Amino acid sequence: MARRTFAVAALMAAMMISTTSHAKQLNMIFWYPGEAGTSEEAQPLIDAFLDYLNVKIAPDRLAGRYINTVEGGLSYIRTNNPCIGIVSYAAWMQNRQKFPKAAAVMSTLQTPGGGNTQRYALYGSVESVSPKATVLSSEPLSAKFVKTELFPDIPDGASFKQSPQMLFKLRAIGEGKSSYFAILTPSEAGALSRLSAPWASGLKRIALSKPVPTARVVLFDASFDASRIMAALEAAGSDPKAAEILSELRLKGFSR
Repeated sequence: MARRTFAVAALMAAMMISTTSHAKQLNMIFWYPGEAGTSEEAQPLIDAFLDYLNVKIAPDRLAGRYINTVEGGLSYIRTNNPCIGIVSYAAWMQNRQKFPKAAAVMSTLQTPGGGNTQRYALYGSVESVSPKATVLSSEPLSAKFVKTELFPDIPDGASFKQSPQMLFKLRAIGEGKSSYFAILTPSEAGALSRLSAPWASGLKRIALSKPVPTARVVLFDASFDASRIMAALEAAGSDPKAAEILSELRLKGFSR
């Protein structure tokens, strides 16, 4: 009897060791240059989301980080070699040449409507952008990206600058103290529409951008088998256990 008990225990230990040896520790990046908040402030929410995914992909485990600067994201990718990431469309399009093995494989579905496209809004104090105008945005947007992806009618001489203080800049524009223009993300435009401050009435929406994709789910090595992670992401949108976390991330879910 003792021999049998020992044999069973040895077999169970061997199975546990085998399972552990096949478990993978994986990294994931949430890369949104220009988005609000810090990595430290976002970490509890990121951890909660990854805890949810880790139940679905066990025994493998994901760890991750929210990064809201271009250089911070590039540094994290170089140092931590993430297999997968959720990357803003602007960051993906403006940096994808740095990742020749990478591929966008899924769309995020954004709140409130759950669509997989989005439209930026162009605001100013007058109804058209003048040549040599300065256009502000919270995201780092190149002239090429703006002209190709968002607003092809903006004059070629316009310059584009990132500003971390968009609310103050918008107020100056609305009060007639600044001749700048502003490109707002959908969430920023939504927040502006809810403001009742007098200066907000001095802002004119000049144009809506072409519809562009929402943030991408990116495999940094397209040969990586992410099928289980992708299945977990796809199922999350209909899982009540994930609803609150997704809402905090301003997401409805994911689609292939």
